[in-house]
Amino acid sequence: MAMGPDKGVFYRLTCLHAMRELLGSVRNTGIGCFVGDVCMNILAYADDIVVLAPSWHALQMLLSVLHSQSILIDMSCNVNKTVCVMFKPKRQSSIICAQFPPLRIGANCVQYVSDFRYLGHVIMDNLSDDGDIHREIRCMFTRCNMLSRRFYNCSMSVKLVLFKSFCLCFYNIALLNRFRIGVMNKFRSCYIKCAKIFLGFTKYYSVTNMLLLTDLPSFDTLMNNARITDAGRWSVCSNALVVISNSVDCMYVHFLS
Repeated sequence: MAMGPDKGVFYRLTCLHAMRELLGSVRNTGIGCFVGDVCMNILAYADDIVVLAPSWHALQMLLSVLHSQSILIDMSCNVNKTVCVMFKPKRQSSIICAQFPPLRIGANCVQYVSDFRYLGHVIMDNLSDDGDIHREIRCMFTRCNMLSRRFYNCSMSVKLVLFKSFCLCFYNIALLNRFRIGVMNKFRSCYIKCAKIFLGFTKYYSVTNMLLLTDLPSFDTLMNNARITDAGRWSVCSNALVVISNSVDCMYVHFLS
């Protein structure tokens, strides 16, 4: 029993060292997207890896380096869970080609997709947040229906605690930036509808009176609070990528002003 934790620690340290060598080999190529003067070509969170490149050829070169280095440390990429998202430029005149050859990791091809869910957030090729808003709407209706079935006979005070705990836990709503007004209105309507259904208010009951009686925040208040909290966390974060992004944003704002 005494050897178990030591072996586990040694195994984790070995994997950590191997992953650092893998990430370092890709980072040292100098190929990728630049934020300021820093090359950002690979991001890693646990066992999830994101490779960033400005072109198809550059991305294929990075994947080749990633594949060769993973073989050296006896690791492999799960091609069934690996996808590629091609982000379209804002200017139509900047589009060189609409179709590209398949990317390869070794002998396997990588599938192209228009959207992908990464770490719970839906990323779309047009950089729109509509897909992530639809995900939030589905999740909120699911949680509201579950609470309505299980806690229908509870008192108002208990329902308010449950609603605030399970239905106001929105994920990454502070990052919502590019969306259609109609999609955001559906999100706002979903919030009001779920609150009325679970708390026992009728369909045509005044939204203002409901919020005053229940002391619930309005939808716009939730969005503003989330953005203010997120901005405060970004301003005190010491991560190198966050610091560089903040400096670039400040330079861009200063340039526009």
